[in-house]
Amino acid sequence: MEKLFTEPVGWIGLLGSMALMVVSHVGRKYLLPFLSIGKRQRYAGFVAMIADEITDDLRAKYPDREWTEWLDEAIDLVVDICEVGPDVARRAISAAVARKQASSR
Repeated sequence: MEKLFTEPVGWIGLLGSMALMVVSHVGRKYLLPFLSIGKRQRYAGFVAMIADEITDDLRAKYPDREWTEWLDEAIDLVVDICEVGPDVARRAISAAVARKQASSR
């Protein structure tokens, strides 16, 4: 133990270990949440893209019916494909329909 405080090599190792601990703490606290947000944004983009495809398919399948009539079928498809909750699927389908209506005006 006495060598640790008297020799310079011991101090360098101690400082290196402390620096590594600080870097790992900062990475865990700030970098990991940032990376998980990116994953969730990509996943949300995929859910939105699938909702767009489902609404296009159902609109082509039932051209003479109003979209509210096949809303439950579209929600069930998004839940099955993306394995998300019905509330998330409902928002994705509603957003896809709103985008379609806005682009057709």
